[in-house]
Amino acid sequence: MPGATKVTLMSSSPIRPSQIPELPAPSSEQFRDEILPAARPAVLRGIVLDWPLVAAARQDPHRAMDMLSSNASGLETDVLRAEAEMEGRFHYGPDGLSLNFIRGTGNIPGVLAGLRQLENVPRPFAIAAQAMVADQYVPGFSSAHPMPLVPASAAPRLWIGNEAKVATHNDPIENVAVVVAGRRRFTIFPPEAEPNLYMGPKHPTPAGARISMVHVTAPDFDRYPLYAAALQTAQQAELLPGDAIFIPRDWFHHVEALEKFNVLANYWWDATKDGAHASRGSVS
Repeated sequence: MPGATKVTLMSSSPIRPSQIPELPAPSSEQFRDEILPAARPAVLRGIVLDWPLVAAARQDPHRAMDMLSSNASGLETDVLRAEAEMEGRFHYGPDGLSLNFIRGTGNIPGVLAGLRQLENVPRPFAIAAQAMVADQYVPGFSSAHPMPLVPASAAPRLWIGNEAKVATHNDPIENVAVVVAGRRRFTIFPPEAEPNLYMGPKHPTPAGARISMVHVTAPDFDRYPLYAAALQTAQQAELLPGDAIFIPRDWFHHVEALEKFNVLANYWWDATKDGAHASRGSVS
């Protein structure tokens, strides 16, 4: 690939991502005036520890499940399922074109019931309900879970599942992702790492965006040798309930859900549009 640098990965000295810079609960003004213009990833520790769902999840994940289920609208959404041998990776099949998971439909109470049934299964299949507009699926979510950092136009979306992995991809807009329940590990690559990420086809894709063909959790350096160069620019962090991460536009990110029950809320918006830098005060 033009412009790419080949790096030999030594098995005795693996290349490890550096830590994503962290800020403890920045104010809305600090986020708007410092973090957003810098256009660099940042972990925002403890930014929403007062969210009801976060408090419930930190006490007992089952309490958060019950809270979600009792407040859900019953509206159905797409639900992805990948067999256990996929190890939670929603990706391509061996031919590099077909997808390695199936799509079904279900509502939040049904998804949560399924997750509870899988809690004691040694090698469960992976389940993921993704990018649900929060107030449609859990009415009143925004008013009960305020997020002051993002503009009012950025509606929260919910991601619910077990130990699933979202393949490396990027978005053309800003993103704040909040861990509500469980733990998540984010691996971030700058836009200029694209030549070393071996991006897959535009069609089909698992969810619309092109994804890297490299499995971050089990990279094949013989098949994808330039990925070692991407790792030299990578950053990583593990987030707990109440933590958030800012992912600037065009930055590539891989997301691992690390528990048997995980909930993420994220906010997408275009900071180049008028009014996008305005704080929304207390909404999520």
